[in-house]
Amino acid sequence: MPADNRKDNLTIISANVRGLQTNIGDLNHSYIIPHNPDIIATVETFLNPSIPNNFGKIKGYSAWHRRDRVHNTFGGIAVCFRDSLAVIALDINMEEHLELSFFKLWTRNMDTILLCVCYHPQWQGSDPINYIYGNLDSLLLQHSCKHFIMLGDLNQHLVERSFQELLTDYGLTNYVDIPTHISGSSLDGPRHHRPSRGSDHLSSSRYGGLLRPHSCVHHHHIC
Repeated sequence: MPADNRKDNLTIISANVRGLQTNIGDLNHSYIIPHNPDIIATVETFLNPSIPNNFGKIKGYSAWHRRDRVHNTFGGIAVCFRDSLAVIALDINMEEHLELSFFKLWTRNMDTILLCVCYHPQWQGSDPINYIYGNLDSLLLQHSCKHFIMLGDLNQHLVERSFQELLTDYGLTNYVDIPTHISGSSLDGPRHHRPSRGSDHLSSSRYGGLLRPHSCVHHHHIC
């Protein structure tokens, strides 16, 4: 486990930035500075391997953990964590076209969280949802995680049946029921599973509208 930097409370910002290079200033000044989050998860970063690994490093946070598109500059995931957070990036074997990033986090009371950040482009059909559905139990067991949180842009309205099966069969709760897209759809937000009894971890969600056409979603997470 990393150094003892565990926390009881987590604040998470999840954003479809449609170009991290273009919108990192807006993200920082409109969301990161006001909310002081522990986790910043972005999708549709449009980064590629020609962009240096230290691009956009935010003071007090790790470098961005990136999953760039291999063959073009669209899509992509980038996640960074407050330096004081106990977290490791997980090397998960999956098909190259899937845009999923996994992390293991520790809380102060020794709970462990499996965090998945997902970008689901329309052309992938149900592939990302099917991968999570078919592998979630083994991932939780393999990495000794008690809880599961999924963030990102899932475009769940395109695969509604598979999405609802994932929520129902794994006891996941969708915490965003407000529009996160200019079209009025709710495409982004956290899904959370807590197998033990007690109150839910995610206690509130808010969003802002500067990163159009998607909104930035801010979550407060009580461990």
